[in-house]
Amino acid sequence: MSLFHFASSQTISCKLWAAGTNAYSYISPFPQQRRSQDPKFIDVQAKENENVPRLTKLATPNELPLIYPIRYAYDPVPIIPPYLNSSPSITLTANSNDVHSCLRQNSCQLYPKAANLPYRSSLPLIRCNRHWQAVLNESKTVLQLLAHDQSASDVEVGHGITLARLAKKELKPDIEHRIVLATIYMFPAGDEKKIRAIAALMIIYFIFDGQYTYTFNSNYLGLTGRILLDKVEETPDCTLRLFREDFLGLLRSQSSMRINPTPLQSHIDSILAFIHESDYIAGNGGAEMLAALHSAFRCVHPPQKFYSLDEYLSFRRLNVGAAFVIAATKFTIASSIHISTSPHLTRLLTLVSDHLGIVNDIASYEKERRALESGEARDMINIVAVLGELMSLPSSEAAKAAAYAYQLQVEGWIAEEVETLKEKGLLWREEEGWFVEAVLLAATGNVFWSMATVRYGGEGARIGGEQ
Repeated sequence: MSLFHFASSQTISCKLWAAGTNAYSYISPFPQQRRSQDPKFIDVQAKENENVPRLTKLATPNELPLIYPIRYAYDPVPIIPPYLNSSPSITLTANSNDVHSCLRQNSCQLYPKAANLPYRSSLPLIRCNRHWQAVLNESKTVLQLLAHDQSASDVEVGHGITLARLAKKELKPDIEHRIVLATIYMFPAGDEKKIRAIAALMIIYFIFDGQYTYTFNSNYLGLTGRILLDKVEETPDCTLRLFREDFLGLLRSQSSMRINPTPLQSHIDSILAFIHESDYIAGNGGAEMLAALHSAFRCVHPPQKFYSLDEYLSFRRLNVGAAFVIAATKFTIASSIHISTSPHLTRLLTLVSDHLGIVNDIASYEKERRALESGEARDMINIVAVLGELMSLPSSEAAKAAAYAYQLQVEGWIAEEVETLKEKGLLWREEEGWFVEAVLLAATGNVFWSMATVRYGGEGARIGGEQ
């Protein structure tokens, strides 16, 4: 069985949680200055060069031409306390002679540390799907069809903003660096046809994720200004219910019942047919993937205040999209594991779900903070803000360091849980071993995408010059 082989992991000491409001003493918002033993500081230039990306080292020479070239490298935690810098990485190595055939045929391994990229995780094994061109083409096709389809023009999300208008917004240049790359990093095992299907569904997820601000100009109203499209968790129940009913009608495979289906409807029908056919051949991830998408747009209103980290994580699990990620992972490897009847996997999958949310929260914090300060957002539902308030931390840098410390702790728990499952013989089927590996690759792929996308770091994270 090929599985991530974990070295004995050193659990990160979470003194910050026990220290309460004094935890800021462990999370200084100021970087530690290290003086060279040489008073002339002859190593200054060498230190600066250490931070320059070396993209030719991101993959092996043979596989480098097969991966999509990244253009952004966003560091969500640029100031890391020394005690976290010294934390050893958890060793996650797959036997190179026993790589799952799906991974071997469809992906390449990435080495972000060798490439001097700010990959903020102790889980180092990352792979990239080779079929990035198919993902890009499918994503553009779906957006173009949505943008010009009359049925999409009739689906209103709120404030007069339609599904078609959202799609047109996403079709602007650099689409691949905003939303497309997540698919190729999180689902490296998918073949070209399966990764196309996942890409289409991922586009739907991304269209409605986060907040959108539009400039409007209405002669009828005599108003010009900015309007805000709410987050899903901020949307009124009645509005969300109507939207869900309208939009999910597009995802029901009923081509035989449609008279003169539009190009969008025909395309979606073909995707759904392929998903069902794939499940018929092997696995059940496709059906679960569609079920997760259907339940994604339910209204989950946050409480006025979170009184503990556990309370926040319990809420975050409801809207992070982990069910879709896990189902899509199953789909890529044709897994037929029934999670509901596999209680021994519950803790591991819960930890992975938390990890997905924590990583996205840390990466999106600055973007969300700017939106809040400018009035474009009504509140901030983010682990960084929650920890900052719970622990009375003195700065956003300290709060981000605290969130990153907890991310590392979760990674340590993930490693320990996999070791426990192996030692107890609970991963007794080869299929379960591959499923665990694929799920962990989705988690590390999410970290890498959060770094490589322009979605969070903006143009300030663009890598300058040829490497």
